[in-house]
Amino acid sequence: MSEIVQIPFHGREVLAVEDGGKPFVILKPALEHLGLDYKNQHEKLRRKSWACMVLRTMQLPGDSQRREHTTVDVRTFLMLLATIDEHRVHEDVRGLLIQFQSEVADVIEAYFTKGHVINPRMRQAFLAPMAVTFDDAMALYGQEYGFDYPTPFFTQGLRLAGYLRQGGCVPRRKKRKYFWFNGTSWEIRSWALPILFGEFDNILRELTPLPWQQPRLDEGSGQHIMPLKRGES
Repeated sequence: MSEIVQIPFHGREVLAVEDGGKPFVILKPALEHLGLDYKNQHEKLRRKSWACMVLRTMQLPGDSQRREHTTVDVRTFLMLLATIDEHRVHEDVRGLLIQFQSEVADVIEAYFTKGHVINPRMRQAFLAPMAVTFDDAMALYGQEYGFDYPTPFFTQGLRLAGYLRQGGCVPRRKKRKYFWFNGTSWEIRSWALPILFGEFDNILRELTPLPWQQPRLDEGSGQHIMPLKRGES
């Protein structure tokens, strides 16, 4: 494991270490910077199957001794941030939370790939964990918000919101910064989850009652979902 690095971020610092070619965020100081309760968020992560948590003994800057600290990979940290409602945090740190949700992955990536800690092994293998499949995104949405929507409903909502092209899961050119191409298909960057979930929620509120397609059986082809169109009921 490499030494602790202090990554500047909007007047604060993100403490991270590199292990096995991947950056790990030191969880407690990162959450405290956001005014979040570390114990509650730590317990929340312990219940998540997707969380990658590693306990390490280290001495943080300003501390007089080595202590055990929980670290998480960037994907886990961003997935956790995606579940935090910006309207439920104190107004003084709300702007910083939004910046963490949308920018911190790029900052950590730039530091470890272009900054003082340069590791030539950090190519696609480093970037890929920062993205999740559309199915995983919907599973996370269901876990956190209690609404179990099929993935096609989510992708249809993103099409209505102008993020995806018609047909398939291909982002529009101007929206590609929210997505990651893994070589065979498009995935969602983890930091973009709260943004896309918000857009999906806006579509749900706009289309009332929900105009999700009624399943129908086509002769010889099994069950299908009709295309979703704005304003249908």
